Amino acid sequence: MKPLRSIAKKLKKRMFRYTPAGFPDSEACGAFYDARFGLLKGDDMMVLEYSGIEAQQRLFTRAMTLLPPHGQILDLGCGLGHLILYLDKKHLTYAGYHGIDVSSRMIDEASKRYSGRSMVSFERCDVLKDPLPPARYDTGYILSVLGYPIGDDPMKSMLGIIENTFAACRTGIVFSHLAPGRKEGLKFTTVPEELAARCESELGAKVEIDDDGENFTYLIALRH
Repeated sequence: MKPLRSIAKKLKKRMFRYTPAGFPDSEACGAFYDARFGLLKGDDMMVLEYSGIEAQQRLFTRAMTLLPPHGQILDLGCGLGHLILYLDKKHLTYAGYHGIDVSSRMIDEASKRYSGRSMVSFERCDVLKDPLPPARYDTGYILSVLGYPIGDDPMKSMLGIIENTFAACRTGIVFSHLAPGRKEGLKFTTVPEELAARCESELGAKVEIDDDGENFTYLIALRH
């Protein structure tokens, strides 16, 4: 049994370190995370590609500082629903939570974990193919989701996801992305000010950036 466990650990390490160049479409992205969940199940942070729970918590804190949750929350790219645990831990109130993701396996797992929560729901959804109902929610979050390029025009795909989510949230949204030149191996990056300017001009949003100039992840809040 020891050799088999050793092989399993090596496979997990390789999967955790593996970063695809991108995906031809959202379906391929969902399939990648389905496979990742199957292999790395039991270690949520490895599945979700965080270095640890502390890194995830810091990102959530930054997002909530930019746009505190209220009313109906939309969590796009919800993964296993960790945002709910954070909100509960910090005693942040909200009227309801709806998580969507392109990974069927992670949606199934998240639904099981929160099956007793009447105000919590999950849905497998691809917003690039099925736009969300406008003004359905209040505050939206897209955290650690947009790092992989999708399709022949990754910027168009990313802006499509942001636009659909922004239109679905009455107050606004917060999303994270990756800055160029701050971490080796990042395949899809954008200059914070340039992306913020596009969101302002193309979506008519009021924009606020959280970027310390050093962290490779920055956040942008868009308000109506």
